[in-house]
Amino acid sequence: MAEAENLQRNLLETQNADGGWAYGRGSSWTEPTAFALLALETRGKGAAHERGCAWLLSKQRTDGGWSPHPSVNVSTWVTSLAVFALADANLTAQNRDRAYEWIVGQIKPEFSPLQRIVMRWQGVPRNEETSGGSPWFPNTAAWIAPTVMSVLALSDALRKTHAAKLQAEVSRSKQYILSRRCLDGGWNHGGTSYRSQNAASYPEMTGMALLGLRGVPASELDRSIDLAERNLSSPGSIEGLSWLQLGLMQHGRDCRDIKTDLACRTIRNVSLRLLALADPFTNRLLNQPA
Repeated sequence: MAEAENLQRNLLETQNADGGWAYGRGSSWTEPTAFALLALETRGKGAAHERGCAWLLSKQRTDGGWSPHPSVNVSTWVTSLAVFALADANLTAQNRDRAYEWIVGQIKPEFSPLQRIVMRWQGVPRNEETSGGSPWFPNTAAWIAPTVMSVLALSDALRKTHAAKLQAEVSRSKQYILSRRCLDGGWNHGGTSYRSQNAASYPEMTGMALLGLRGVPASELDRSIDLAERNLSSPGSIEGLSWLQLGLMQHGRDCRDIKTDLACRTIRNVSLRLLALADPFTNRLLNQPA
């Protein structure tokens, strides 16, 4: 496919000398590097993939997580993306376990009985009692995108271990995603549903949410899948289109052949587009345990 070959060439030509990738130009960042590695993995890896893995491996912090950039002194949500991108690289079992421990430590715990009583007294809807979300930064509110990334990383961990704790956290995170669905069947950024559920959903968030909901019965997702299919005709951005394709393919819809004139402006755009065009069998985003 000519488009995929051009996208791959773009990634190879924009790799920094240190092995990582920038969002556009400049120094290497964790997020675009991890997405580029996942995209190149679908194309047979190669020397650029190995160099990128080496850069990403070297940036793991002492607490087990990753920061967005070497100049940032705190681990964030990018830990889930980084450890997922490195799942088949030479990350040691000890370092991988530390990363998983960091991710689990960020997932919002169950509310106590007293907290639930207070929430009901305040008139907070019952679905707000659903915990399990993950934040962008430690000790902040949970959102859909980092929660999906936690689900992907921890589901990948379940390939290697059937630890009941990890399975329980994946299940709770999926319930959090479902609890933040908008009235139209899709998702927006999804902080608190009683503040956002009446707002319109976003194509990219709807696609991401569907990607993270592998194994959820189709009967629970019919409205969401129908909406995602309708959004394919007007995704708003290349990322919106790519996430929609990935989310729909996760649920058995083959929509790789959609043509578009939407431009890829960043390495993240390029990588997501390449992932959306890839054979599902070579794409770890689409091959998670249920």
